[in-house]
Amino acid sequence: METNIFPTTQPELKSYWDRPGGKFGIVAGIGILGLVGYYVFPILSTIVWNTLNLGIGLTCLAAFLFAVTNRKLRLSLFYFYEILMKKLVGVVIELDPFIIAEDYLKDMEDQREKLYEQSVEVDAQKEKIDMKIKEKKDEIKKLVVKAGVAKDKGMLPELGNATRQIGRLDEYISQLTPIHDNLLRIGDYLTKIHKNSAYLIEDAKNELELKKDLYKSVTSGNQALNSALKIFKGDPEKKLLVEQSMEFLKEDIAGKLANMKKAISYSADFMQSIDLDNATYEKEGLKLLESVNPESGYKLSAGSLANAPASSTATPTYDSVPNNYNDLLK
Repeated sequence: METNIFPTTQPELKSYWDRPGGKFGIVAGIGILGLVGYYVFPILSTIVWNTLNLGIGLTCLAAFLFAVTNRKLRLSLFYFYEILMKKLVGVVIELDPFIIAEDYLKDMEDQREKLYEQSVEVDAQKEKIDMKIKEKKDEIKKLVVKAGVAKDKGMLPELGNATRQIGRLDEYISQLTPIHDNLLRIGDYLTKIHKNSAYLIEDAKNELELKKDLYKSVTSGNQALNSALKIFKGDPEKKLLVEQSMEFLKEDIAGKLANMKKAISYSADFMQSIDLDNATYEKEGLKLLESVNPESGYKLSAGSLANAPASSTATPTYDSVPNNYNDLLK
């Protein structure tokens, strides 16, 4: 028994989309998720990339520390570098054997220019000291005169100051004089080196030019001899190509000759049968001519047959027909 107070059938639940406010809630949720993703995704991406960069940096640091602390690896890298540099220098020398010598001469010229600048600077310092010494000597002369005047007038304080200043200036000149002498010797030495280096560089240039001429002459002679040897030996690559082409021609000619011989052998029997048929037709024609009198149209008499020339009665035989078709290519 059913009552309205306690119904036995329960109402069917609607989906969230069909409920009141469900559509707005879904749209609002999607918008909130998108907004959160818009602000959160860059932060997560930055964290991931920073973590990846940190991992790469730590790996590189570990490799560097291992290379620094491991003696065997350091020695291996050093030897590898030495071998690589030697190979590189060897390649450069093979390409241009004079490039290192020219670079060395250029360095010598640069050093000579620096030496000239340094010698000029030394001479300038020497001149400055010389001028100071002359200035101090002139000052001493003035102080001597001043001290004499102070002594004559009894000006003892001025006399004492002048004498002390004269002593200080003498000590200053005595200190500058060795420096001046040393700078003078150094300047002269640098000047001599600068002059002699010019002769040294010029001599090295002349020797390098002679080496260049000798190298070019020997290289030209070697190239000429190699060209002469190529006339007898030939270019190996071109020679190989020529041999391959000649071998191809031999095979091609042999194949064509074999094909021609085979064709001739196949057609020889047919040609011989044709020649045999022709000989048979000729023989039958001659017999017909022998049996027919050209004047009366009847058979010839026995006497006329006896008086007929031997050449007209001769009948061709199969042996007289040429059958040497197989010997065409011999």
